Amino acid sequence: MTGFKKLIRGFVLGATMLMAAASAMAQGLPKLLIIYAGSVPPTSEMLASGKFASVDSFDADAGTPTLVQLLPYDAILAFSNSTPLDPSGLGDVLADAVDAGRFVTIGTYGISLPWAITGRMQTTGYNPLVIASNADVSGTLSAVVPTDPIFTGVTLAAITYSHNSNFAHPTLDTGATLLATDGAGVNMIARSASGRVMGINLFPDASDSENNAEFYKLVANIASNNAIGRAPQQIPTLSEWALITMALFVAGIAAFSLRHRTR
Repeated sequence: MTGFKKLIRGFVLGATMLMAAASAMAQGLPKLLIIYAGSVPPTSEMLASGKFASVDSFDADAGTPTLVQLLPYDAILAFSNSTPLDPSGLGDVLADAVDAGRFVTIGTYGISLPWAITGRMQTTGYNPLVIASNADVSGTLSAVVPTDPIFTGVTLAAITYSHNSNFAHPTLDTGATLLATDGAGVNMIARSASGRVMGINLFPDASDSENNAEFYKLVANIASNNAIGRAPQQIPTLSEWALITMALFVAGIAAFSLRHRTR
């Protein structure tokens, strides 16, 4: 085998090993970012679910995240109890994150006026629960598609959750799939046509005592991307690309050195 062929073989071997590592990474637990406004993020509840590699939070009362800040996360859970600092800007950047392959869940009161997360997130193809009117819901959940993965290991009849007259009575976006109602005709959980956005007419505030453990189990199932069965594909960072390049270079040098030792 010539030195050039060994060099090529080394590069191919290195690339194969890196692809295998990348595939294994893609099967790992997703990283979650909770974006909240005027509320308490359920950080410990999401971590306790065992569904996430890490859980961070961002206060949308104090600022609006950039796309660069969102991209390191596989999944994003956004909800509000007050109007975010920039509701339109927040909706725009969340839609950008969806376009970049991230999985986004929008919760109450992010779909209730006047506290809603607006912008592009509320346009066709994104949030599957479309802003309409506000009114109370029944306080129960009824699965429309009981075999959907979001219900795995969850007993809907055991769930208790907070609700009031400010809850949304949303309509369904074009192409969206309705997964649960309140049993009285109000849309409660839906998936977008793209599969990358979940709308939940639920308020996952950690300080709300009416939300029980079974409730957070369901929220974790949804936010962890169990809804489509896999985490979004990881996009390598600049440092990861540097490591890939270095590994390929080292593999090539090793093969070239082997050629000289076996002469």
